[in-house]
Amino acid sequence: MVLLTAAALGCAPRPPVTAGASSDVTRVSLVGLDGGAASLGTALAQRPTLVSFWAPWCDPCVRELPALERLAQAASPCGAAVVGVAVGEPPEKIAPFVRARRLSYPQFTDESFALADALGQRRIPATVVFDRTGNVVFVGHALDARATAALAAASPGCSLP
Repeated sequence: MVLLTAAALGCAPRPPVTAGASSDVTRVSLVGLDGGAASLGTALAQRPTLVSFWAPWCDPCVRELPALERLAQAASPCGAAVVGVAVGEPPEKIAPFVRARRLSYPQFTDESFALADALGQRRIPATVVFDRTGNVVFVGHALDARATAALAAASPGCSLP
């Protein structure tokens, strides 16, 4: 696990958002791999969504990418989604990395750590699950059974691996 300090992020410390908290982070801007702007709300698209914060230089992050791809494939028929958010890197660096690994789930960049800061995330990998209304229902570190269970619980009738 990699710890990102407030000084390294260039921002003031903010307490982490916890599950059950109503956090209006849906307006935070992200950048798509094509360089276009999008908000987190657009990425969530009123679906239960697992957001994975990662970076290409973070070995634990890279190791969990195949599991996230499998989860994305399983979640899609249920109306749920997986979204990747690469922190601290520009889209032109992330796009070829994602293509080389054939990741099909949506990827965005948070080069200035705006979303990571809004959610109080200082470590990567980090996992945040949102329900279909945009409320945080789970906050954790690396992808694990608790994160998958939270996404499944936010997606009634969905059985996830």
